[in-house]
Amino acid sequence: MKKYSIIFILFSVAAAIYLLVTSDQGESLVSFDKSKFVTLQNEKFSLNGRPFYPVTINYIAGMQADKDSLWPCSFIAYNPDSKFQFTTKDSCLMQLKAEMDLIKEMGFNSVRIVGIGEESIDDPLIGRLTVGAKIGNLRDTTIELWNENNYKKYFGAIAQLLDVVNKAGLKAVFLVRMSADVKGTELHLKKLVHHFRNDTTIMAYDLFNEPLYFDVPERDKKVVYKTMKRWAAIAKKNAPNQLITIGLTGIREVFEWDPAILDVDFISIHPYEYELEQVRNEMYWYANYIKKPWIIGETAIAADNDSISYDTQAEFAEKTLKQAFNCGAIGYSWWQYKDVEWNSYHANFMGVVNWKGETKTKKENIPVKGTVKPLAEVFKKFDPNASKDSCLFLPNYYNYSQHKDCRIIGVLTDENGKPIQGGVILAWNEYWSHSYHTVTKADGSFELLGNFPFYHWMASASSYSMIRADVLPDTAKKHTDEIPTMNLGNLKVEKLSFAK
Repeated sequence: MKKYSIIFILFSVAAAIYLLVTSDQGESLVSFDKSKFVTLQNEKFSLNGRPFYPVTINYIAGMQADKDSLWPCSFIAYNPDSKFQFTTKDSCLMQLKAEMDLIKEMGFNSVRIVGIGEESIDDPLIGRLTVGAKIGNLRDTTIELWNENNYKKYFGAIAQLLDVVNKAGLKAVFLVRMSADVKGTELHLKKLVHHFRNDTTIMAYDLFNEPLYFDVPERDKKVVYKTMKRWAAIAKKNAPNQLITIGLTGIREVFEWDPAILDVDFISIHPYEYELEQVRNEMYWYANYIKKPWIIGETAIAADNDSISYDTQAEFAEKTLKQAFNCGAIGYSWWQYKDVEWNSYHANFMGVVNWKGETKTKKENIPVKGTVKPLAEVFKKFDPNASKDSCLFLPNYYNYSQHKDCRIIGVLTDENGKPIQGGVILAWNEYWSHSYHTVTKADGSFELLGNFPFYHWMASASSYSMIRADVLPDTAKKHTDEIPTMNLGNLKVEKLSFAK
């Protein structure tokens, strides 16, 4: 009997070890150190028990394939003439290693991985999802995410990329593509985060990129709130040690994807310089009206050292990084790693690396095509432990461009008539092709200036409902300053019961 008891004990121990080491998908449950996950402590990032300030570069990763395999690669547009330098798995990983090591040397401690994790929704009705890959420089191919074998290949490619990122000493924000209307994306999210739940390289999942542009249907805030709650529940149940975020374009998201109603660990914001000092002005608003931890998830200006100098680009990086830090951002991200050829100056030259010459890393790697621009020095010199200065309130905070051709005025209040400060007013031209926005003052008043007649407007505030209507320019009256002005009167919005 004693013999059988010993055998039973040994069998039980072996079974326990097996269960600890494997999961239902054969993944390791003990092959990671929880202290290596990035966490939020007192609304700031922490890593290994110490403060961690993400200084991040956006990096687009692609995939290549042959008849048997799938692997990660540098984005095709990062390569000369938009043709891959390398077309085998080993050589692609070699290139990725060189680029990630260079990113680390440029002063970044993290990457936001774009592209490889953004599944395509080929059939919204049945939730058919695919991911794209290249077969060398010959043609495109798609991988349907409907069976375990394809998922195994796809997740294998992601794992190879994350391994390169990790060995370079970087953390990753991993962008996926969710849809409020396609349940298949929620099933995909569950598979993805569950599979990589033990990967300490991933500091956060970015669940949606810029809803203002890419979530086409107009949504009520209650719908957005419920949608985000579902996504957060999936992520937290299946990957409790990793954070979640969402990428918002900026102030204008308040009309639907209001930061106050989003169940995420932190907000990632993408301001760009469409108007004079728009980025730093928006940061002042974030500091005062976003109550969750927030980072700058994208920003940049283009520079080719001809039309716009590299010094101007570096100055922009320095000013916006400083403003973000002083205004309470807990991280800062630049768009993007390298210049591209996308037929637009604004998009082409935002990279930290240009197309001139070659750069050798300190580690033993193949040379990287291109030369690092001067703005990299801004990130190298940044000290997240420095004392903070004031969050700047710039002179053009209320109207960035100070136009004089048209104006709408009014007062924004809550349902009890109490003025709302920091509310947002947005107005368009007749054909909805151009718009401007402003924010309300302490007394709830606003003055929105434009260089065309306004026809349509909307108003809201963080944690409040949204209202909208049209206006007729021929009702405008000229004030003493000769600016045609339309008075919208007293606009009321209601406090949302579900907003935090």
